[in-house]
Amino acid sequence: MADCYAVLRPEEYKTMALPLKERWMGLRNYQSKDFWAMVFARPMTILLLLPVADIPWVTPNLITVLGVIAKLAGILLVAFDHSFTGGLIGALLINLGLVLDNMDGTLARYRNNGSMIGYYVDKSVDIIGLAAMFIALAWRAFSQSGEPIDLLLPMAAFAGTSVTAYSKWIAARVEADANLRKGLEDGTLEEYARSRVDNNKSEAPPKRSAADWVRWFMSAIASIRKFNEVDIYFFVLLALAIDYVQLFTRYASGVYALGLVVGPLFFHFQLKALLKSRNMK
Repeated sequence: MADCYAVLRPEEYKTMALPLKERWMGLRNYQSKDFWAMVFARPMTILLLLPVADIPWVTPNLITVLGVIAKLAGILLVAFDHSFTGGLIGALLINLGLVLDNMDGTLARYRNNGSMIGYYVDKSVDIIGLAAMFIALAWRAFSQSGEPIDLLLPMAAFAGTSVTAYSKWIAARVEADANLRKGLEDGTLEEYARSRVDNNKSEAPPKRSAADWVRWFMSAIASIRKFNEVDIYFFVLLALAIDYVQLFTRYASGVYALGLVVGPLFFHFQLKALLKSRNMK
């Protein structure tokens, strides 16, 4: 297995356990591009799955449920326990939920038993949890300050995050339709269809030298400037760890609120350039 990574077939994982090194390579089946996923969620995902990935009763669905419970418990603590300890534990539970949210997809790819309905449920739960998290932080900050901005700006930030995500989804849909048209025209439709059937596709882990790992770490640090959706969890933890919730409700939220305008414009021009390169309108 020196040049590839292991993925167990559904009928195999019930009776087999891979050696530790092969299990580790098999769990490195997705490469994140967002700061907090790269430096926290993905490493923790692999670390926590290593000892349990081949245990039959540890299933992606079970991990999904545990992730929902962790996030819900954290959100309730953030909203209603306004002590420093309550906020910190709440932030840690929310981030544990993020890790578990990464673990279910990673385990499904590892075992090659992901499902389309599971993919839908996972994404639906994510956006509901994100909304609840913004509300909890807004309520916590407003309860402390009494300032309406601590309620309004996080709501604008969630709207900006949602509009950006929706714009990204629409752009991806238009791109898919363009690829369908191109496939019909040049006879590659079947090839394109095969590339689209797996919503939870595994990726072979890259081989990195020491210099490559340094460049990887620097790219992770650089990506924080993009304020990606998963980085919201980092800003939540940072704000509550230093006991200054307004860091999130005013500053981070102010940036995410820009997504109301920046998100649609960014994906508009990105899509326009793509279609132009293919001589499409």
